[in-house]
Amino acid sequence: MGWLPALCAECRRKADMSEHAVVAVAACASYESSTVTASVAELLTALGGLSASVKPGQTVLIKPNLFSPHPPEHAVTTHPELVRQVILSCVQAGAGRIWVGDSPVGLHEEAELWTRTRMRTAVAGTRAELKSWRTRQIPKPCGEDVLAVPEWFAEVDAVISLPKLKTHSLTTLTCGLKNVYGIVSGPAKSQFHVKYPSPLAMSEFLVRVFGTLRPTLTIADAVVAMEGNGPAHGRPRPVGVLLASRDAVALDAVACSALRIAPSTVAMITLAAAGKLGCMDEASIECVGNGVAVLQAARMRPSVARFLKYVPEPCYRLTSRMFRLRPKIKNELCARCGMCRDVCPRHAIEDDPRTGFPVIRSGKCIDCFCCAESCRESAIAMRLYLGKICVGQQRRQKTVSV
Repeated sequence: MGWLPALCAECRRKADMSEHAVVAVAACASYESSTVTASVAELLTALGGLSASVKPGQTVLIKPNLFSPHPPEHAVTTHPELVRQVILSCVQAGAGRIWVGDSPVGLHEEAELWTRTRMRTAVAGTRAELKSWRTRQIPKPCGEDVLAVPEWFAEVDAVISLPKLKTHSLTTLTCGLKNVYGIVSGPAKSQFHVKYPSPLAMSEFLVRVFGTLRPTLTIADAVVAMEGNGPAHGRPRPVGVLLASRDAVALDAVACSALRIAPSTVAMITLAAAGKLGCMDEASIECVGNGVAVLQAARMRPSVARFLKYVPEPCYRLTSRMFRLRPKIKNELCARCGMCRDVCPRHAIEDDPRTGFPVIRSGKCIDCFCCAESCRESAIAMRLYLGKICVGQQRRQKTVSV
């Protein structure tokens, strides 16, 4: 029936409560304001109220997934109605300042990002403020790495993370754990793909980032999720729930149910649990709410990352040259904006002097997919190659009514 535990009283007594986690799952059939309002209220009530995460007078950063300038119907970004309802909840909890923002992949203009994702609508008429990442950056130590975050982040008292449930072509899943990576300045992110090219290496890095920028509360948008080769060019998939927890590891573990995969198959989840950043043990996670059965019934198509996990780490570079998911530019959709060229960490994309369209130089490409993730026109397809033979390609993204 899927991985969705519900603890009985005896199980709770026997469990180590220091590792006990509660994940609330609320049914949410649409993004209608009244529906989202009721679902968010149910989530917060199940977790003991927002006052446990937000104190009066605090500065709160609401961090949605604003991956790139896509409209909500593409299911790439967190829906603005969820953002709005969380803003209103923070106002009721007495938050002093409420900031909303994210640093997307690529060098997108923030004005366009806020307009196309409808974040301007989300904050309209409220006390919330859209925060810019186009400001002075300060260093944030993270293990052996140094992250770049906005100077104003030092004033944030609490982070409420609002991820979008999506599949991911490298890490299998992107939800609560990965969402905090958006706090890191966008232009700096592509270089980490060079340093950590394999799924395991990137997952280890992302877990360190999560531990450094850990949120106080995570509320995941899975009303319409993304399946297939996400996080930008998969297919919208109605799931019909919102999930919330103060333990993002537990939330991601429960969200795996929608993909019909075990949490132990997602490196980020197992590494985070091993590092004591949260709980993934089903005997120690209590799922509550009227959306549990809805989540159990979900059937999301996984990404190609389900095959990458079988490649031994020492052999990853060699194997990936023979069996690769590679980006391919579709000229008929390309706007020739140059975003893919500018964001590529290996400078593997050049403009063809004859046509003006960008061309990917395969010898330099490391399959980090920064180009595809940054393309707002969905003009970069993912194609699967065995050697030099193309054996499959992604289906074109569809949209859903929201």
